[in-house]
Amino acid sequence: MGAGPLAGLGAFTIWGFLGLYFKIIGFTGPFEILAHRILWSVILTLLLVFALGRRAKLWELLSSARTMGLLFLSSLLIAGNWLIYIWAVHIGHALEASLGYYIMPLIMLILGRVFFGERLNRVQIISVIICCAGVLNLLIFVGSLPWIALSLALLFGFYGVIRKFVPADPIAGLFVECLVLTPFAFGYLIWLNASGDMMFGHLGIGSDVMLILLGAITTVPLILFAFAARNMKFSALGLMQYLNPTIQFFVAVLLFGETFTTAHMITYGLVWIGLGVFTWDNLNTARRMRAKS
Repeated sequence: MGAGPLAGLGAFTIWGFLGLYFKIIGFTGPFEILAHRILWSVILTLLLVFALGRRAKLWELLSSARTMGLLFLSSLLIAGNWLIYIWAVHIGHALEASLGYYIMPLIMLILGRVFFGERLNRVQIISVIICCAGVLNLLIFVGSLPWIALSLALLFGFYGVIRKFVPADPIAGLFVECLVLTPFAFGYLIWLNASGDMMFGHLGIGSDVMLILLGAITTVPLILFAFAARNMKFSALGLMQYLNPTIQFFVAVLLFGETFTTAHMITYGLVWIGLGVFTWDNLNTARRMRAKS
C-alpha cells in the first residue's frame, strides 16, 4: 500500500471509534462539543503550519479567492457532518449514523461519476440499486427515511468532492476551514458562558482536557483523509471507508446497547449485499488490470 491508502486506512479507523469518545464526553451538549472541535483544531493546525514549514502553502490558499470560496463551502459541509454525528450519538442514534457511512461509498461512487467522469458499470449500478432498496426498507417499516444516515453520507461525500478540487495542502487547508468557522464557534461559547451553561472550565481538569483533545482527534484523521483524497482514485477511497461504519456498528450495538430490530437487519443486510457486489466488482477489475499489465 502506498502513502495514500495508508493515510485513508488510518483516517477511517480513527473515525470508527470517534462515537465512543463523543459518548464519553456526553457531559456537555453537541453544540459545545462542535465549538471546541473547531477552536482546538484551528490552534493545533496553526501550530502545525509553522512547525512543518507550510506558511508558503497557507499564503497560496489565502491569496486565492476561488480557493477560499471552495474552502468556505467545504468548512460548512464538514461542520454540518460533525454536528449531525455528535447529535446522533448524543440522542442514542449511533446505529443510524453508522448506516450513513455504509451508504457513503455508493454516494461517492455516484459523485465520482458526476464530477470526475469515473464510469459506473452495470454491476456498480446494481449495487447502488440494492443499497437504495435497503434505505427504502426503513421508510416502509419505520415510516420515515433515515435522514441522519442520508445527511451524513451526502455532506461528507460533497466535502470529499470539494477537497479533491482544491489544490490545498492538507494541514493548511484544514486550518483555513477551521479558521472561517472560528468566529461562530467562539461567539457561541461566549454566549454559552454568559448564560451559565458552558461545561468547559466548570467540571474539572479531566473534563477540560478531554474537550481540548477534540482538536487532535479532529485534525489527525481529516489531514489523513485530505491526503488520501488527493492521492487515490475517488471510488477506491469510498471502498476503503467500509472500516469506519463497521467499527461504528459494533460500537453502537455492543457497547452502547442500541436496539437492532428486524427492519434494521433487513436494511443492513441489503446494504451489505450491495457493498459486497461493489467490492467484488472492484476486485475483479483490479485483477483484470493486473493481468493485462
